[in-house]
Amino acid sequence: MSGTDSGTLIHRFLHWERTQPDAVYLPEPTPDGRVVNHTWKEVGDEARRMAAWLRSLQLPPRSAISIVGKNGAHWITADLAIWLAGHVSVPIYPTISADTAKYVFEHCDVRVVFVGKLDGKTDGWSEISKVLPPHARLVGLPMSPPVLRALPWSDIVADVAPLQDVYLPSPNDLATIIYTSGSTGQPKGVMHSFGTIFAYATQSGIFCGFTPEDRVLSYLPLAHTAERSFVEANSLRHGFRVFFNDSLATFAQDLQRARPTVFISMPRLWTKFYQSVCAKLPEDQQALLHTSAPRPVRSSRKF
Repeated sequence: MSGTDSGTLIHRFLHWERTQPDAVYLPEPTPDGRVVNHTWKEVGDEARRMAAWLRSLQLPPRSAISIVGKNGAHWITADLAIWLAGHVSVPIYPTISADTAKYVFEHCDVRVVFVGKLDGKTDGWSEISKVLPPHARLVGLPMSPPVLRALPWSDIVADVAPLQDVYLPSPNDLATIIYTSGSTGQPKGVMHSFGTIFAYATQSGIFCGFTPEDRVLSYLPLAHTAERSFVEANSLRHGFRVFFNDSLATFAQDLQRARPTVFISMPRLWTKFYQSVCAKLPEDQQALLHTSAPRPVRSSRKF
């Protein structure tokens, strides 16, 4: 573990921005096969610039701001910008129905929507875009599709100076509202404070022994509490590097690039890993393998 046990994830982010500014925080694959390495300093600079723009909108304190899109470096950077400006982030699955999206937008009165990477195949953006709040400002993250009415992220950060008097939350302040997917009725919004998220990340670090040298691959939806907590919260708490999966087709390549020291998954993927290994072994050796309950696993081998 690193640092003290006091503060919030914002305090920890400012710590890493100050103490390891040139360390790579968010390496991200691009559609053309390149990898862009975003350092803590660069992430902080863009987050501060976007936070300054959000402040300029003069929204009510603790306004709900949504992020819709696939995992990526600017998903996390947008989340940080929302917090640094003193607002509440509301992530939304890009695969949800228009009715579900409309309910979430209205339920928490979303004022700004960040639109991130979308693959156009499995996401529901074409329908979600029809129910966007008419009063909401739209911002297109890098690698987002063309979005009507959206201001490009790159234009905003190029024109706005970084925010210096960033919002420093208390543990009791609301950080995010994470909605369920709506598969069992209307989505339920779970309110998470900065204190509860920080407590989880602190205890997770004790259990897993995280250090800034760790590496993790982000591929499950950041709109889900599991990925948001295990990947984003822990990376901010403990200062380690987050890699991203660009698509299902590039999963093996992205996994090899990341060489994760810790990995979280759902039972279905563990089963696929198991079956893949079994398929490469003679039948008489397959009985030597067995599976166990899925949990975070620290990896000792290089992918």
